[in-house]
Amino acid sequence: MNDSAPRSGPLAPALSRRGFMAVMGGVGGALLVSATGQSALAATTPTPKLPGEYFRKANQVTAGGTVFDNICVRINGDTMRLHVPQTVKPNSGVPVPVVWFYHGSGSDHNALDGGFKSHAAAMVDRGAIAICQTAGGTLYSHPTAVGLQAAGWSYIAGLFKVSGNVLRATSGGGALAIETYATRLIPSIVGMYVVNGTYDIRDAYNAGGDRRNTIVAAFGDDPAAIDAANPARHPASAWAGTKMRIVVAAPSETDQIVPPDTNGLALISRAQPTAAEATVRTHGNGHSTPGFALSDFVATAERWGSRSTADTVKPTVALTSPADGATVAGYVNVTATASDNVGVVDVGVFIGSTRMATLTKQNSTTWGARIYTKSSKTPNGIYTVTARATDAAGNVGVSAPIRVTVKN
Repeated sequence: MNDSAPRSGPLAPALSRRGFMAVMGGVGGALLVSATGQSALAATTPTPKLPGEYFRKANQVTAGGTVFDNICVRINGDTMRLHVPQTVKPNSGVPVPVVWFYHGSGSDHNALDGGFKSHAAAMVDRGAIAICQTAGGTLYSHPTAVGLQAAGWSYIAGLFKVSGNVLRATSGGGALAIETYATRLIPSIVGMYVVNGTYDIRDAYNAGGDRRNTIVAAFGDDPAAIDAANPARHPASAWAGTKMRIVVAAPSETDQIVPPDTNGLALISRAQPTAAEATVRTHGNGHSTPGFALSDFVATAERWGSRSTADTVKPTVALTSPADGATVAGYVNVTATASDNVGVVDVGVFIGSTRMATLTKQNSTTWGARIYTKSSKTPNGIYTVTARATDAAGNVGVSAPIRVTVKN
């Protein structure tokens, strides 16, 4: 489960460098201007040497013109890379947002200068510190990785007054990010953005082949240890009040490395009943990071960081096929219409609270998919089916239910 490098590209022009008005206060939702807005720190001088520092590239400049220091430190034997805006100083008492980047398995802290580079630069432009730990590299949510995450947080909290934390994960890094959020391993998490991320490590173990091998490399051939650390073990209550954006491939089978049905979409199904926001955005790039991820991540993080521009209008959605009362067998075409004052980003089909399928956008208002009903998920019987449409702000609209009989 290697890193998929986000494609570089221009930031959305509507997103100001000074616009990261970080909520960064988590549950309280207090607004806070990031350090780029602090005139007292306007002078750009290098960051003082940090504890455990062993490498730096000082006076680096983002494409947006922000001067920062690229620093590596060692913490409890682990390595961490930080991009620190020079407007941010340790021990200054000035609140600063932090964005934690979780790389794919087999990678390390250098992903901050690789696949995550453009995402980190966008956050640095907004006054945030960007961080990537090695955390074992291929340990997923193993207790060792969890311990290194905790040590990383203690290190940062001892140097900076952190106003809030955003989690950004890719591929195998999803497991540690999700575990961190579910257990509130670090405080004041504003939200989590995951692209093609691992959620159910037991499912990967059970799948065999290379997917199993990467889990065994971290945990040994020990199902009990895997289950004890599996992020999928957490109940819906663990996600109460959280905010997340999950980006996955559609159709699900196009990502064979981290299948969405048992990972990102399974997390969304678990979290949506209790989360403050749990949205999905789909792409057609298989396991590669889609080009829209950069601007979408920045826009999502900024929205999490400001209540003043919140969109509170729910989308409207209606199932148009099959008809209410229909009997279906084999493959069935499912369609829905959905609209929103800003724009719909996801439409899912649900039986109860379980997502059965993700629909693909066909035109400005129509979404559809061809679903196979002869499966263990839908044995013969009568089902109550709804569609749920989600907009970019996380508002969810639910269709009127229909009853469908599956008879194979």
